[in-house]
Amino acid sequence: MPTAIFWLLLARQCLAFFAGGMLLRLFWLYGKGILFSAKNVNCIRFLGYYLIIDWFINYQMQGLLRDMDLSTTPIFGGLFIIFFAWIMDEGRKIQEEQALTV
Repeated sequence: MPTAIFWLLLARQCLAFFAGGMLLRLFWLYGKGILFSAKNVNCIRFLGYYLIIDWFINYQMQGLLRDMDLSTTPIFGGLFIIFFAWIMDEGRKIQEEQALTV
């Protein structure tokens, strides 16, 4: 195995490990009944960025192996998840404003 592919594969596996941890943290927060918090938004945003970065690493690996697959579905999925995180953040701000209103 070429060293470049080994390091890209290692980076991809490390990112997948952290993404799994973030997903567990997100579900744990949902299990506690915390729906609109900054922690949730950060977890969701990280998962969106993870999809985009994972696609880029996979694209680089395929380029080195000369086996190209130009599917851009993970990029659009990641952008949609980041957009969803933005919506959750706006909902969090509205909830905080309403909590402070007497």
